[in-house]
Amino acid sequence: MSYQVTLNTWSGASKTDAAEKLAVVFRMGNEKAMTVVDHLCQGLPWRFDRRIPDHQADTASTYLRSLGFVVDLHPVEGEVEPLPESVVTEEAPEKEEVSAPEDSYGLKFQGDGRTLLNISFVNLLKTIFTLGIYRFWAKTNIRQYIWSQTLFSGDRFSYHGTGAELLIGAFRFGGVIVLLGLINIYLFFNVGPEEGKLFSDLLYLVFAVTIPTLLVGAWRYRLSRTSWRNIRFSFRGTRMGAFVLYFIGGVFTVLTLGLYLPFFKMKSEKFWRENSWFGDVQFSFSGIGKEFYMKYVLTIFLTPLTLGFYLFWFTADLKRYLWSHTHVGGATFHFPINGKDYMKLKVTNFFIILFTLGVGFPWVVVRNQKFLTDNLVLAGNIELNRIIQEMKTSGAFGEEALDVMDIPIEIG
Repeated sequence: MSYQVTLNTWSGASKTDAAEKLAVVFRMGNEKAMTVVDHLCQGLPWRFDRRIPDHQADTASTYLRSLGFVVDLHPVEGEVEPLPESVVTEEAPEKEEVSAPEDSYGLKFQGDGRTLLNISFVNLLKTIFTLGIYRFWAKTNIRQYIWSQTLFSGDRFSYHGTGAELLIGAFRFGGVIVLLGLINIYLFFNVGPEEGKLFSDLLYLVFAVTIPTLLVGAWRYRLSRTSWRNIRFSFRGTRMGAFVLYFIGGVFTVLTLGLYLPFFKMKSEKFWRENSWFGDVQFSFSGIGKEFYMKYVLTIFLTPLTLGFYLFWFTADLKRYLWSHTHVGGATFHFPINGKDYMKLKVTNFFIILFTLGVGFPWVVVRNQKFLTDNLVLAGNIELNRIIQEMKTSGAFGEEALDVMDIPIEIG
């Protein structure tokens, strides 16, 4: 059965956000989408001029209602009957360019700062009373809460990692550190101070060049412990692949005085995203450095002139570009944020932490998560019900190694 979709009114919070997401659902230009929203605010309904299959209509209707639209679905067998005063009839030249909407899947975060603060407070007390040992379980508790409060297409994510796994990973990395430290002490006192210092400097270099390989282990662990609808994610990139990528990219970036950085960034994103899988479905990435190069060069000049504030706009542009070139199973992500909204998020977060002396950090985490989920949409043709499980095992060595060296994991 097919349906015709009619939007009667809109009563959301942000016209810009509603128009951008409406444009994604119905594959129309942003200006036209804004015109539709304006007409809806004036009480003028709008009807999509194509029929929509049953399953797509339900998905689109649920998503649009969450944005503040009043949606009317009506079964139809023949052609869609246009409204006498619809926006489409007023813009006939664009009518033929509008394609049928694809499936659109949104995310949602239902967590709140108060609950996260309570969890963090209990974690802190237990960590203190166990002389720091509970910190591995504390980290796991936080992740389980954030994952479980994040929904995609109405279903929650799950985190399956355990504190014991993180503890074992920390012991393994700690054992390596202790062994290397004993060797350094032996060389210092039995061979000579200069040899000991040389070995110490060599260790710093080794740790620096192995960070990409540790990132692979950490990201593999994180994804392998994440599931949605009982289907696990996985990462299949190799440590050697990461090492070669970052070594060559780092050398070229230094030799070109940073001008190679946009190309290096896109290659590294391609590595992380295309080696990520959901069940038996692989992610893909189509971004290329030359498409983003001029924005990067412009940022070099505008950042000092704007006292650094232009970085908010650059970061928003970069994130929007990266997501819009990330695909999975025939669908593409959309992250239509702008520099103003991103600056507002980060500046407000800064003052929350500053004026609460750090106590407000759980609210910052919630704000960041909601900003991501409120804006990120997956649109396109992907059969979620046909994705099957492919288990990949992984340990927590890499993750705890990065944690010890205070290196955060942020892919993209």
